Amino acid sequence: MTDDTTCSIRGCVRAAGILLALVALVCLAGTVPALTAGQSTPTISIETDSVAAGETMAVPVVLTSAPDGLAGYQLELTVDDPAVARFENASYPDSLSLTTDPVISADGGTITLEAADLDGQIEPGASDVTLATIQLAGVDGGETQVTVASSQIDADGGGAVEPATEPTALAVSPGAMTEPAAAATEASSPASEPTAESAGTANAAGPTVDNSTGGEQSTTGANGALPIALVLASLATVAALAARTSRQP
Repeated sequence: MTDDTTCSIRGCVRAAGILLALVALVCLAGTVPALTAGQSTPTISIETDSVAAGETMAVPVVLTSAPDGLAGYQLELTVDDPAVARFENASYPDSLSLTTDPVISADGGTITLEAADLDGQIEPGASDVTLATIQLAGVDGGETQVTVASSQIDADGGGAVEPATEPTALAVSPGAMTEPAAAATEASSPASEPTAESAGTANAAGPTVDNSTGGEQSTTGANGALPIALVLASLATVAALAARTSRQP
């Protein structure tokens, strides 16, 4: 085998090695984004829906992923406008063996949740982990937001988890009795006007009847005074005649 043949073989091997290295880099470049997409950033999700004033709905609080498992957490949630909606209560899933009673502020605008997974029920790689279910009550028609004010989440190894959070819109519609009550109020308003008019007519008619009665009494009194005057005049005439007769001899 000549030197030229040996160099040619070595050149082919090197070229093949370079080509294989390039193919490996391309495959690796395509695999890294896929791995990154599979390990998305943990997010606290609060899926709310519309609720009517005076009614209550259950809203799950979910951790979308737990790459390293879940040891425990503490969350503080707030409602931006407690005059529109407020927290009523909360409950925890059975997978969390150690929990504390929810702490709700006086105005119902803040709730604090705390629980721990002592039995290792939530394993590394778990997804859509329900942390709690909160009870939201509609107070008055309007819109507000539910926000994660603060969060402390620990993984199984003790490392801190920093989940992404976003405010969640909450719409509260007027209560079911609001519109019928308003319609009833409007319907009763026109009915009161004829009543007032009838009362006014009755009041106006009353004095008219009384005046006519008084008029009749006055007329009767006037008519009764004429015969009395005639009687008095007759008596005076008779008395005068009697006086003249008594004076004659």
